[in-house]
Amino acid sequence: MTHRPSRTRFLPLLGLSLAVGCPGPGPRTRLGTEPTDDLVVAPTPGSPAYSTRPPSGEPMRAGGDHGAVERGVASAASTRAVTLTGDPRLGELAEWVAARLGPAGEPPSAELLDFYAWHLGLVEPTPHVMVLGLPHDASIEEHVQRSAAQFLGRQAYTHWGASVIPRSGLWLVVVTFSSRHLELSDLPRTQAPGTPVRVQGRLLAGYRNPTLVVQRPGGEVTRLAAGTGPEFDVRVPTTEVGRHQVEVLARGPLGEEVLANVPVYFGQEPPQSIRPNLEDTSGGEAPDVGRVGTQLLDLLDRSRAEVGLAPLVRDARLDAVARSHSDDMHAHDFVGHVSPSTGSAGDRVQAAGLRSGLILENIGRGYSAAEIHRGLLDSPGHRANLVNPSATHVGIGVVAEPGDGRTAFLVTQVFLEVAREIDTAAAPADVLGAVNRARRARGAPELRVDPTLERAAADAARAYFASPGPSQQDTVEGATAGLRGISIAYRRLGGVMAVVSSLEEAQQLEPALDDTVRVCGIGVAQGTRADSVPNALAVVILLGWER
Repeated sequence: MTHRPSRTRFLPLLGLSLAVGCPGPGPRTRLGTEPTDDLVVAPTPGSPAYSTRPPSGEPMRAGGDHGAVERGVASAASTRAVTLTGDPRLGELAEWVAARLGPAGEPPSAELLDFYAWHLGLVEPTPHVMVLGLPHDASIEEHVQRSAAQFLGRQAYTHWGASVIPRSGLWLVVVTFSSRHLELSDLPRTQAPGTPVRVQGRLLAGYRNPTLVVQRPGGEVTRLAAGTGPEFDVRVPTTEVGRHQVEVLARGPLGEEVLANVPVYFGQEPPQSIRPNLEDTSGGEAPDVGRVGTQLLDLLDRSRAEVGLAPLVRDARLDAVARSHSDDMHAHDFVGHVSPSTGSAGDRVQAAGLRSGLILENIGRGYSAAEIHRGLLDSPGHRANLVNPSATHVGIGVVAEPGDGRTAFLVTQVFLEVAREIDTAAAPADVLGAVNRARRARGAPELRVDPTLERAAADAARAYFASPGPSQQDTVEGATAGLRGISIAYRRLGGVMAVVSSLEEAQQLEPALDDTVRVCGIGVAQGTRADSVPNALAVVILLGWER
């Protein structure tokens, strides 16, 4: 009998999109200014609660021909056969963005967009921003329709808001889109210390298996499944004063996705201002995919060092897996963990000939390594992957997505657990001790070691790495077949094998916990085959049922 444990968890992404259009010949017009503020203050009082229900009002903010913008958005939605609902808060966000554009029309960073979206009471991940600079004689409706249709072709947006104002001889149009796939009961942004985090609501069509993830002020992450859905009601006790980042995940058409991600403040008021993080890892050079990948690894290792973890080993085979998925998403215009052509992250890792009991995946998008990494850290689920203590190796795949004056980067990170070098001579005793503890907990007698079974198990474990051919089943069957000479002492012989990244994964092999077996032999070897990760552990447990 063979056994291969698997602990896979795939967590979703963040994103920011930009489209800047200035039709016509001639020099480009500056649509904004270089950001210089070291403190950004919210211009209005914040919402008291997060809500998925749009407030009353229009999704358009003043200025120019807002009717043309509305018609353009409606036409794009009709073309893509999607339903878009206007949300005045997204219109207010669009107006706020328009006042803070960079020279080429770049919107504020995702960090600032999140700050103001949360200030307005929005719950969904970072809204996406479309920016158009149009001459006064251009058809606003036509240009909005064409650009919005491109956005809607890539992602299933559900809500929108916009602002149109004159600037530098142009009509400046900013449209914000968001994806809202759940209904939440209003969640107060500030609460009394000791009050549990309570998140109640229902998933909308196409989503199931809700999960609540809460990151506490000290960085600890709590993850609680909430059934199959669609309704959910989860409470997480709190004791600490400070910011708790609250995420709702659910499984959708492209795998597990972040449906809500907001900070809730216990014992303190939400901030009315933010100091932008000005860290830049580009070194003054224009970023490229190689540099972004290197910078992301450096930032990842810094974050791990801050919590006392060792740096990760970057693995070329995992790089290829990650890059292939980024290429796939870019080529086929989707962003998600489950690909129509390659399946899940676990499928992709296995197709590359790699095996591990821990497979984690992050996906991010942004304009620099620093922005992408900050966005991942702001998501409790993504952060938990970045600082997972069991992860040892990582692959990073980066694809450039050039735009009008800016290049965005689509990133996939794949994390695996690869076994470290161990003392294989001492390992069988460790496994036996753990197995017997588990047996005692079940009320079963402890196993004792038969030296002949132990030698056979050790030989079988070493033989597994000596040849690329035998499967785990072949290895166990070969070991038990060689024991015919001692079968007179046993009415039955059997075995179980696992190829794992750590001994802990082999300590709960169910056949070894059978309360009718009394004798065993355990062999452990370490090595690498083409179908395993480096330094894999082959654990063979041979079992004897006495006459």
